[in-house]
Amino acid sequence: MPRLGAGQNTLEVGAPPPRAGRARTSRKPPPPQDRLTQRTLFIRRVKRSLRPGLWFLGIVSVLGVGAALVHSLPSATAPAAVSAPAAEATPAKPPSNWGLAALAADLGLRISNVQVNGGQTTDPAMLQAAIGVKVGDPALGFSLDAMRARVEQLGPVQSATVERVLPGTLIVNVVERNAFAIWQTTSNGQPSFVLIDKQGNVIVDQDAAAAKRREPSLLLLTGADAPANADTLITELKAAPAVLAHVTAAERVDGLRWNLILKNQTVVKLPAQGEADAIGQIAALQQSMQLLDRPVEAIDLRQQGRLVVRPYPAAAPPQSSKTPKQERQ
Repeated sequence: MPRLGAGQNTLEVGAPPPRAGRARTSRKPPPPQDRLTQRTLFIRRVKRSLRPGLWFLGIVSVLGVGAALVHSLPSATAPAAVSAPAAEATPAKPPSNWGLAALAADLGLRISNVQVNGGQTTDPAMLQAAIGVKVGDPALGFSLDAMRARVEQLGPVQSATVERVLPGTLIVNVVERNAFAIWQTTSNGQPSFVLIDKQGNVIVDQDAAAAKRREPSLLLLTGADAPANADTLITELKAAPAVLAHVTAAERVDGLRWNLILKNQTVVKLPAQGEADAIGQIAALQQSMQLLDRPVEAIDLRQQGRLVVRPYPAAAPPQSSKTPKQERQ
C-alpha cells in the first residue's frame, strides 16, 4: 500500500513486479557486405555475354567436322569394274577411313533406301551396277562423285546427280537422252537399228524397236551422214505438220540431199539447195489438192521452180489364152 513517510510530503509507491513473458533475444548485426570491384563486375558481364556464343561456336564446329568427314570419304569401296569376272577381279585395298565407316555402320548408319528418279529406259541391272550400293551397305565410305561419274557413263544417261541423306537414304536422279530418230546402219553385213539424239550421237544400250513402240512418231533415217543432218531435216518437217504426218522414213542420198518416204510408199525427192522451200511447197499442195494422199510413185522437186509427179506405171492388159484365129471367130 502507499504510505506517507514522516516528514516527507512525497508518496512512495512500490516498484511494480516484473511481467512474465519471453525474454528479449539479442540480434546479431548483419555481416558487412563486401562491395564488388568494377573489374569483377566487368568480368562477370563478359562471361555472361559470351556463354551463348560459345554454345553456337561449338555446334557449328561439330557440324563442320561432320560435313568435312562425309565429303572427304574416298571411292575405293565402290566396285572398280562391275563387268569384270569375279575370278579375275583383284581384291581392292580398303580405304584409310574404312574403319570409321564400319564404326558408323555399327552405330546404325547403313543404307536403308536407294531411291532412283528417272532412268525408265535404262537397263535396271546396269544402273544398279553403276550405283554399286545396295540396302544394308554402310552409308559412309563411298564417293558420291565417283558414283555419279559411273552412272553418267551409261549410254542412255545424259546427266545424273547423287545425294546422301543420313542416316540411310541414297537418292539418284537420272536424266536420260531423248531419242530423236532411228538410224539404220550396217553391222557385220547385217542391218542394224540404233537410236540417236538431237546432236546425232548414238544412244547405246537402247532397244530401237521398244523406242518405236513408245514413240511411233520417230522417223527412220538411212545414209552414212544421216545423224549429222537429222536435226535440220526434222526441224523443217516439224514446221510443216501436214507433211510430217505422212512421212515415215528419210533417205540421205550421196551426202547431198534427202528422199522422203511416205506411208503410202510415195517417194518425195527434195533438192540439195532450198530444202525448206520445197517442203513448204509440198505443204501448200497438200492443203490445196491433197497431193500426198494420191497414189503416185514419186514427187520430184530436185529442179528449182519445177515439180514433176510420176504416177505408177499402168497395169499391163491381161493376156488372152485364145489364139488369134479363135479370137477372129
